[in-house]
Amino acid sequence: MSQVARKKTRKFLFQKLYARLFWEVDEKLFHAAFFEGIFEYSVDTEYLDQMYQLVVDNESYCLHILETYAPKFDTDTMNKANILSVCIGICEMRFMSDSIPAKVSLNEAVEIAKTYGDTSSGKIVNGILNSYYKNLEKHQEIPPKNQSKSSLFS
Repeated sequence: MSQVARKKTRKFLFQKLYARLFWEVDEKLFHAAFFEGIFEYSVDTEYLDQMYQLVVDNESYCLHILETYAPKFDTDTMNKANILSVCIGICEMRFMSDSIPAKVSLNEAVEIAKTYGDTSSGKIVNGILNSYYKNLEKHQEIPPKNQSKSSLFS
């Protein structure tokens, strides 16, 4: 899949995860609203489906990492665009490092934060993901599901 399609697919991933914050995503409606015959490029559906499931399944891990590297932020009140951008970056770096270089994951997550967040989002996401990247080996073991005190999708 081309880099352009993956880059655009990340935006759809963000939108799908953002929708999931408020209700269970209806796959048919989501795909109909965003994909069917509208775009001149193809969406990397394999990446989209895999990453969506990775972020949802590893929500607690992502929030634990966020709380570790941004302890001053309360994940219950933090800008959701920042949280989702961090989760996408973490899941790509942790689970898809064979196909996506960590620096690409980091940079793309920052771009998503800049697009959907506020003026400080890019710096916040960059700081958290850079810290995570520097300590990636330390985080190879995934903590128990309920290690984070917060929740996004429940």
